[in-house]
Amino acid sequence: MKYRLINFLICPSCKAYPLELKAFRVEHFKNRVFKLKPCDLYCGYEEKYVKDIGEENLKCSECIKYEIIDGYLRCSKCGEWYPIVNGIVIMHIGDMRPKKVIKEFIEKYRDRIPSELIEKELARY
Repeated sequence: MKYRLINFLICPSCKAYPLELKAFRVEHFKNRVFKLKPCDLYCGYEEKYVKDIGEENLKCSECIKYEIIDGYLRCSKCGEWYPIVNGIVIMHIGDMRPKKVIKEFIEKYRDRIPSELIEKELARY
């Protein structure tokens, strides 16, 4: 998952924006070149609104070189969380959440995930 994706995502549960990122594993691709237009509302790389950074201060050519492999997105409004597994954010809600994948993610990163998120997830099963 690229940092710039955060500019486009809202919480599927409550529609809040932006989602907070906690990255566990990030890969660097030093030869990537930025060819897209900059984020317009929120910069996931800087974790700030573009208006607070200033469009001229965005680090798009640096941001595009990173890929978030594992981590999670969390909604500050409703508290829901969405694991990022092998570069793909799992944004299913309710019974649609892939239990096996999320359980494996929790086992792998148990020491880095807040206990309240783990408890909330395991209570769904």
